[in-house]
Amino acid sequence: MGWNWVIYYVKIGAGFGGFLILFGAALYAGQEDPLFESIESYLYKYRQLIEEEDVTIQSGIIRLELDGRRTNIKSQLLLGFFSVGRAIQKSSYPFREVQIIIYYEIKESQQLAVTAGVEKVLKLAQGRLGSEQFFNEIGY
Repeated sequence: MGWNWVIYYVKIGAGFGGFLILFGAALYAGQEDPLFESIESYLYKYRQLIEEEDVTIQSGIIRLELDGRRTNIKSQLLLGFFSVGRAIQKSSYPFREVQIIIYYEIKESQQLAVTAGVEKVLKLAQGRLGSEQFFNEIGY
């Protein structure tokens, strides 16, 4: 009779542990980064897909990584800066800079990284700065 109780308690404990794992996973599954969601939804309108690891924040710099083609780099930069600008308008995090990295291929893999101050990116997103003026101000 002694082993039956041990087996019973092990089954109960395993069932309860499994329930806790599933419950915790369900709670966490609905919690995505609102900054990522905002950037992703705007880029999706222009058929640009990103994953969560494509948006990183480190030392006040928000970095967005995009896959592109050699023929549309400037438009992708503009779309990236605009999308990030729209997202950070709603954020209370004190960003300093926005960096867009575009990966593209010309015979071999290459990348282009362009950085802009957050004030200029916000002006672009708010429509107070045109695209050509924006690129002139960031030196691209």
